[in-house]
Amino acid sequence: MKLLRPGLVPYGQALAWQLELRRRLQQDSAGAVGTLICLQHPPVVTLGKRGRLDDIFGLEALRERGTEFFKIDRGGEATYHGPGQLVIYPIVKLDNLGIGVVDLIRGLAGCLSETLAEFDVQAAYDPDHPGLWTVGEPLRRKIASVGMRVSGGVSTHGAAINLTNDLSPFALFVPCGMPDSPMARLADCTDDAVDIDDFTDRFLEHFSEFLELEFEPHEMKPPPREEWAAPMPV
Repeated sequence: MKLLRPGLVPYGQALAWQLELRRRLQQDSAGAVGTLICLQHPPVVTLGKRGRLDDIFGLEALRERGTEFFKIDRGGEATYHGPGQLVIYPIVKLDNLGIGVVDLIRGLAGCLSETLAEFDVQAAYDPDHPGLWTVGEPLRRKIASVGMRVSGGVSTHGAAINLTNDLSPFALFVPCGMPDSPMARLADCTDDAVDIDDFTDRFLEHFSEFLELEFEPHEMKPPPREEWAAPMPV
């Protein structure tokens, strides 16, 4: 599987990138598996199929932070991405990978959980409230969100895990349709230094083992500005 680690990428550019990779896979007849993208985003709120602008009660405060807003085709409601959060997009042809989307989602979440365990942080996947939630403490908190879509046999979107990012934007909207949902980040749960590249390296080891595939670092130009997805006019 190809691996892209482009760093900080605007959401509209990354979404166009996902859709281009999906189009290529849908047209491929050579048995390609796909591409894994690991990156970060500048401040952005995305609204899934059930997401509503009414869920964003701190719209002006988010605007002042330079936040963009996108309506997208994944399941779920609203979530936030920002620097210091690792976002993972598996753009894969499920038949060629030999796995179903539910298994892919749970495997992705499980590999993130295994990586957190290396920092002595315990977190479990909750299928009723998709994401990773901390365990073993009085207050259960959400540390990672998961949401995907499959079209033409190819997956898009993925997971986002809070590592060192600012959590305050989550207080300005209803995260994932759950009012007062407490959020967590790894930096507050461990005494170890949290480096995003190091965490990504560790996660990739677990995910490679789960998929029984090796990742091949790949160079690919991101979509030019004229091809970026457009944010919502809010």
